[in-house]
Amino acid sequence: MNPLVLVDSSFFITHQRNKLDPFELLKDFELDYEFAINGVIWSEVLRGRSDPNVRDHYIEAFSLTRLLHLNSAGWQRVANLAWELDRRGYVIPLTDIIIGVTALEHGATVLTFDQHYQKIPGLTALADLE
Repeated sequence: MNPLVLVDSSFFITHQRNKLDPFELLKDFELDYEFAINGVIWSEVLRGRSDPNVRDHYIEAFSLTRLLHLNSAGWQRVANLAWELDRRGYVIPLTDIIIGVTALEHGATVLTFDQHYQKIPGLTALADLE
């Protein structure tokens, strides 16, 4: 079984801004990794796609990508982690905490350009797969 990688919104958004197709970039690694997203990533990425053709491309690709979910224990973990991080002075966007906990709950690494994930205990976050 290949290692599971949760591909964060920042990966998709950054590459799209740079006129690169993030799905093409991931194809180089699809034999070595299993890629996934969650509902937050799906929503964040689609929200910002103004070109309907690009948006349709993402909808099609996301519909073929593994979608990770949280159960009630996972949502409790999100709430607890948000509370703990806030008390330590690390006020991280709730969306990033949800993505981070989703990765932890599923044993995934997060592929991201966002430094917030470095503050989540036990989470592995990488900027590239090479």
